[in-house]
Amino acid sequence: MSSHPLIRGTLALALLGTLAACSSTPAPTAQMAVTRTTVDRVAATPAVAANAPVELQRSREKLIQAERAMANKDYTAARRLAAEAEVDARVAETRADAARNATSLAQVQDSIRALQEEIQRRSPR
Repeated sequence: MSSHPLIRGTLALALLGTLAACSSTPAPTAQMAVTRTTVDRVAATPAVAANAPVELQRSREKLIQAERAMANKDYTAARRLAAEAEVDARVAETRADAARNATSLAQVQDSIRALQEEIQRRSPR
């Protein structure tokens, strides 16, 4: 019967170790705030919604998952999901910038083509 106190002591020690491990991971509150701000800023840009809706939606979903993980005190998952949400938001922003740059490039090329045609028309033959 002397094994019961030993088992209880071992279980108590294991439980304390588990609780200590959980509490040693700080809540990523700053990272969550930065991610929320980034996702909100990117989502407010009409070009992003038009040119990168998949990436933007993925970012929003991961932010929601990160917020759930925070509520469940799963700070490791919250930190990872927040980082992924921020990266997805930045990818969406970059994709929108690339689309805008491609449109600008096409306009410049059209202008150059029009000028070259005008030069050819006016040049003496």
